[in-house]
Amino acid sequence: QYVENNKSADNDWFRLEPNADGTRWVPAAPARVTPRAGRPRCPRCHRRSRRWSGRCWYIHELLKYEFAIEFDIPVTYPGTAPEIAIPELDGKTAKMYRGGKICLDDHFRPLWARNVPKFGLAHLMALGLGPWLAVEIPDLIAKGLVQHKDK
Repeated sequence: QYVENNKSADNDWFRLEPNADGTRWVPAAPARVTPRAGRPRCPRCHRRSRRWSGRCWYIHELLKYEFAIEFDIPVTYPGTAPEIAIPELDGKTAKMYRGGKICLDDHFRPLWARNVPKFGLAHLMALGLGPWLAVEIPDLIAKGLVQHKDK
């Protein structure tokens, strides 16, 4: 009902697209040998990761800017927050890591750590991605690094 109310009031700003099982499975990184110990890393860490993808949008000066998002749910979830990536903005702002992962370290990670295990994916989007979009997208538009699709 909450989702329906947001859609009817035009308050939705992201959509996640899992497959029928609720996850998108991708192979995890192969087990490596640790340099000091010379033995394989923990097999628990090399399980298959759960990748989610979707779209988010930001409206600036009555123009809708839409971006593809993706994130992996870490093995240590909910103790560790997922890292959201916006691949098409990779390298366009200083508040982003390699691969298009947005920087959530300063503000969101401490908030997540204080509220484990109460926080979930909706909190990640609302308290992590939302403020990042509100700060960075207008700046990128002003610098001319992001163009509207109709221009």
